[in-house]
Amino acid sequence: MTSVAREHGALRENVVAALREDIISGRLSPGEPLRTEVVMRRFGVSNSPLREAFAQLASEGLVVVQRNRGASVAPIGRASAADVFRVGGLLLEYVLRWGLPRYVPGDAATLRRTALDFDLAFRSGDLTTAYAEADRFGAQLLDRSGSLELAHAFLALLPQLQRLIRLLEPVGYLSLQGSLQSAVIASAEDRDVESAVTAVGSIWRQIARAVDELGDDVLGG
Repeated sequence: MTSVAREHGALRENVVAALREDIISGRLSPGEPLRTEVVMRRFGVSNSPLREAFAQLASEGLVVVQRNRGASVAPIGRASAADVFRVGGLLLEYVLRWGLPRYVPGDAATLRRTALDFDLAFRSGDLTTAYAEADRFGAQLLDRSGSLELAHAFLALLPQLQRLIRLLEPVGYLSLQGSLQSAVIASAEDRDVESAVTAVGSIWRQIARAVDELGDDVLGG
């Protein structure tokens, strides 16, 4: 790969990462136009890496690109949110079913350390770090699933899940996340797959219900 190609790729990834975070965090609202000239000025990029960035974000379900109308932040609908959580729950079940039987004591210890970091951040009120540690815990579960295709499928859905989760009241969601982590760790130590699937499935459904109960001003029809 030439230095020009590497620079082009780095520019694209910078734009993708920044816009992804802006959309997931809600700094960019559903339906908000992503005007080419404005975004190019903000990041100091040309049209080519910007088009590629929009295409990447569209593949993640965060951006809509329409011919002759440009790009805009993807809308959030109640039906699509339910679908995202339904598929996410199925994928998470198989992350547990395929991963837990492969665990060794060191894997459970790694999850415990991450859960402790999460708990310390949550209890201290550092919600930004708590969200990051929750993501790290999930990444560790995916890493031990033993399936690159399963991990790829879950990661493809992850930006939409993160966006929906950030709509929830933080303390309530992070409390559920702590319960989920505790359930996984307890089951990982015993490699008790069915207990993990049952407990995590119940918590996942609570999170999905909390999203579905959001008002129409937050979650469209």
